[in-house]
Amino acid sequence: MAVLKISNKSSSLSNDQKHILYKSYYKDVFKTIYYFTKDKEISKELTNEAYIKAFEKYDNLDEIDKFKPWICRIGLNLAKNHVTRNNRITLVEDTESLNLISGNMEDEVIDKIQKKHIRQKVRSTISKLDIKYKEVIFMRYYNELSYNDISEKLDLNINTVKSRVNRAKEKLYNLLKMEGGYDE
Repeated sequence: MAVLKISNKSSSLSNDQKHILYKSYYKDVFKTIYYFTKDKEISKELTNEAYIKAFEKYDNLDEIDKFKPWICRIGLNLAKNHVTRNNRITLVEDTESLNLISGNMEDEVIDKIQKKHIRQKVRSTISKLDIKYKEVIFMRYYNELSYNDISEKLDLNINTVKSRVNRAKEKLYNLLKMEGGYDE
C-alpha cells in the first residue's frame, strides 16, 4: 500500500494511520457486508464494528498489504453472524399475505436470475471489444474510476478517455443488439 508507510510492525497504529485505512477500504468492507445483509444501516454498523475489531487485533496481521482482504473477511464474518442470528422463522396466520409474500419472493428470484443472465451477457460482449475500449469500460464501470483517474493511469487526455468510454458504450450497445441481448 503506497499511501500508508508503517516503519515498525510491532507498534500500534496511529490515529492518522487508522483514518487512512478506514477511508481507503470503507467502501469495500461496506459492499462485502451489504451483499449479505441487504440493509444499509446494519451494514454501516457492522462495517464500523469490523474496523474496531481489526484495529484491536492489528498485531495479528503479518503484512499491512494484507489489510484489505483481512478486514473484508472480518466484515464478512460479522455479516454472516448477523444474518444467522437474525433470520428467525416467523409464523404467518394470514394465508393470503403468505401467498403475496411467496409470490413476491418468486418475482425476486426471477429478477435475480434475469439480472445474472444479463450481467453474464454484458461481460461476454465486453470481452469482444477492442482492448482500448475494454480497458476503459472496466476502469470506469467495474473499478469505478473517475475520468481523471483513467486519464492518469492510461496517460491519455481526459477528452480522449471520455470519447473512448462513449464509443465503447455505443459498440457494446450495438453488439448486444445484434446478438439479441438488448431490449429497448
